[in-house]
Amino acid sequence: MMRNHEHRGLPTVIRLFLDIAMHRKGPQDVPAERGVFVFALGAYLLAGAAALWPTASGTREVFGQLILDLVLIVAVCAALLALTGRAARLGQTLAALFGTGALLSAAALPFVWLLAATLGGVETMPETIPPAAALSSIALFGLLLASLLVTGHILRHALDWSYAGGVMAATAYFALSTFVFRSVFPVS
Repeated sequence: MMRNHEHRGLPTVIRLFLDIAMHRKGPQDVPAERGVFVFALGAYLLAGAAALWPTASGTREVFGQLILDLVLIVAVCAALLALTGRAARLGQTLAALFGTGALLSAAALPFVWLLAATLGGVETMPETIPPAAALSSIALFGLLLASLLVTGHILRHALDWSYAGGVMAATAYFALSTFVFRSVFPVS
């Protein structure tokens, strides 16, 4: 008999990342295999590119943002894990972050594209926001919160911290990432 949390037909690796996102598993459950890491990284980059594309000024900006994102996430994770004596967990932690990040980015795609379609090319915010843009913004905010909770869940397991500590670290990373991205890619 299949339990409610089991997903018939999903490839094992996608099911694993879905279980991590749902807090049923952690980064320690990710096989320390190169193929899993490469799959997660590839999915993360593809979903990230698709989410960035509607608002980017071109291919160069998309690639620049993806590279900067990778550098930040690897550097911060490596530093945190090294400082806590858990550097051996880097591959599994990054694979968990990339895999769940790909799922969350894929979930965000319809809202990102709808928001870009309804507000694209607008130099200043209109006095009234179209309902589709408002609903997309609310959905994206919800996915941002989910992302912080999922990242916190992964970090708590990787660092052996409390859930609150993991979420605080995820929130601090989000703030740092936002600052760096706004500095390197200013919003016009």
